[in-house]
Amino acid sequence: MTGLIVALMGSFTVVLAGAIVMVLVHRRNLREWRRQKRLATALQRSTPSRPLAPMALPGRWVAVRSMNTEHLREALALRGPMFPWSEALARVGENRLFLSAPVDGWTLIVGAAVPDPASDVDAVFRFLLELSREAGDVQFFSLDRVLGFHGWARLKDGRVLRGYAWAGETLWNQGRMTLDERLLGMRCRAYGEETPALGYGSVSPEMENTERVPLLAQRWGIDLAAATESLLKDEAVNEG
Repeated sequence: MTGLIVALMGSFTVVLAGAIVMVLVHRRNLREWRRQKRLATALQRSTPSRPLAPMALPGRWVAVRSMNTEHLREALALRGPMFPWSEALARVGENRLFLSAPVDGWTLIVGAAVPDPASDVDAVFRFLLELSREAGDVQFFSLDRVLGFHGWARLKDGRVLRGYAWAGETLWNQGRMTLDERLLGMRCRAYGEETPALGYGSVSPEMENTERVPLLAQRWGIDLAAATESLLKDEAVNEG
């Protein structure tokens, strides 16, 4: 009888834990949906010189822990005027780099000139290494929700602390997997590791990784969606 009671209590604990996890995931998704809705409203109210792209947020960006915009522009050899963030988002497909105004101690970098791991992972490595030698704490994120490609990296003073990129195969896997990656349930494959066949209705770990990239960026330092919302609000205030 005692064994039966223990077994029942164990089953109840497992069910209760599962329910709590489902509630927490639902609340997190609801908060993210509300944030994206607020962002969409802010984007609609902005008035860039060109229409905004259908996808407001870029799939590839760099976050630098720095508020020294001029130093970053020199490090990246950027010339010409600074663009408002709304215009940077509208022109993100151009082969150039756009810097944000400092936000919460960080500066964001977007644009097609940010190297793509799927095209040339070595170019990503060199770009981040050189920038980190100049700017210190540098983070990189990329995601392609259609193909499930993704990547992230964190460098400090010209040293790679963590780097991972996947595009049909593992392109980069350097440094120990961070606690934040493990807490988010991200799956990082070794070089040459084959991806097993999926069962019917299953979602691949690679697709799950892709969806969690923004959450990793948030845990590491700065949330792209929240930062964009803040930058656009500041633009609206300044224009008003």
